[in-house]
Amino acid sequence: MIALIVSVIALLVIAILLFPVNFSFNSVRSEGTIDGSLGVSWIIFLFSYALKKKQLEIHIFGRRIYCHISPEKKPQAQEPERERKKSGKIPPIRDFLNMAGPMMRLFKDLIYAFRIKYLDVEVSFGLNDPAYTGITTGFMHALGLSRLGHNIRWTPDFTGQALDWDVKGKTALIPVRLIPPVARFIINPHVLRSGWRIIRG
Repeated sequence: MIALIVSVIALLVIAILLFPVNFSFNSVRSEGTIDGSLGVSWIIFLFSYALKKKQLEIHIFGRRIYCHISPEKKPQAQEPERERKKSGKIPPIRDFLNMAGPMMRLFKDLIYAFRIKYLDVEVSFGLNDPAYTGITTGFMHALGLSRLGHNIRWTPDFTGQALDWDVKGKTALIPVRLIPPVARFIINPHVLRSGWRIIRG
């Protein structure tokens, strides 16, 4: 009986993890002012955050159940820094280097787990010297940034220094796809040995 209950719970968890998590975002910078928003939806939940208003909302079944606006923080006087005693222990640099390869592979696998559904990027930029603006534009075209399969546009501004953008996008992630790369990272022998040495200090 207990085995049956555990099996049913495991199947339910796997089924839930098969539902994609959808991310939608937009960011706009114009005349030095940055605005944007981020939305995360999963099954019946929706989390949204507005950058300019600093407003966080949580929705369930399309109904808002929580709303919070962060107050603006007043600048505080900085206290003089106290001298910190240097620890006599040497940081385990070698252990961190041993974990660098697996960590880079984990980061790469996590990035590939996301699926881009929509992406629209429009950037207007300019440098102090118009010649440098032209060189930068040619370099971007040489990298093929305008041929990535999405709507990406670069507009050089030869009148002076400027940087404005308008970015919109949607991406999705199936949570169960995170399990293999994370498990592969955890059971990696280099990660286990180096992690144990770091914990022991």
